[in-house]
Amino acid sequence: MKLKYLLAISWLIATASYAEIAEHHIHEDRTSITLNYEFLDFTGSKQKDDGIRYGVEVDYQAKKHHFQLYSEHTDTQTKPVIPKDLSVNKYAFKYQYQLFPSQTLSLSYIHVSDNLIKEVDGGNIYGLGYRYKAFSFTQYLSDYHHFDVYQSDFKWGIKKKFSHLILKGALIGKYIYLDNKDSNAFSSKAEDDYLTVGAKIHAMYEGWHLSLVGYTGERIFAVMNEGLRVQHHAMAFDKSMMLGLGKEWGNVFVKLRYIKQYATEVPIDNDDVKVENIALSLEYTF
Repeated sequence: MKLKYLLAISWLIATASYAEIAEHHIHEDRTSITLNYEFLDFTGSKQKDDGIRYGVEVDYQAKKHHFQLYSEHTDTQTKPVIPKDLSVNKYAFKYQYQLFPSQTLSLSYIHVSDNLIKEVDGGNIYGLGYRYKAFSFTQYLSDYHHFDVYQSDFKWGIKKKFSHLILKGALIGKYIYLDNKDSNAFSSKAEDDYLTVGAKIHAMYEGWHLSLVGYTGERIFAVMNEGLRVQHHAMAFDKSMMLGLGKEWGNVFVKLRYIKQYATEVPIDNDDVKVENIALSLEYTF
């Protein structure tokens, strides 16, 4: 199965249009503040019921420097078998430096605070990335109490413009390796490694934005959203899809997203779990 995914990535890279893709729409010397609200619903889970997530992101881009700060808090109602409800805080920082117009270096960091799962509470995730034109590679290290997770991300960007319509997309590959996973019950039933591939497309037309994202192939403890988020629980996600619709009004950008994911709760061998998110974000740029 993994050979099939590798061949698929190679074919997609070989046939992709060669163009640089922007990962944000902020202009130089501008700052944006984004407020996020998400509702989470778990179907088929033996541990979780539903949850609410709040997040705030501050983004500043200068000529060669790009800073991102992100903080989120999630409250999740758990099943009666869990002694108390889940409360999680995550704090993320990312810095990008433009070496040349076609080359960028990036550093990222995430800290996890979890009131239930001591194995990942206090976890630290580090990222180091390099972009050359349309291709980027990022290496992550997730440092948890008794095990580590190494994740390698590959991405190839594409961009097309048709009069007022702009299309941006990306082809993505994520390889994840778990080190010392058998040291604890939380991660011992996971596989040694995982491979997932994905694709993104973003269409912009006269202030309207439409986004489609899809992933296939299992992933666990995965760093997502270009190093600003991490899925730190022992859930192996198989298929994922996201549909987003946004609208700009001057300096204000509003976006609504629907996310559906299929997963397995690894420590208790509970498969056929469905996770649905409805997310609303409000961004102000100045």
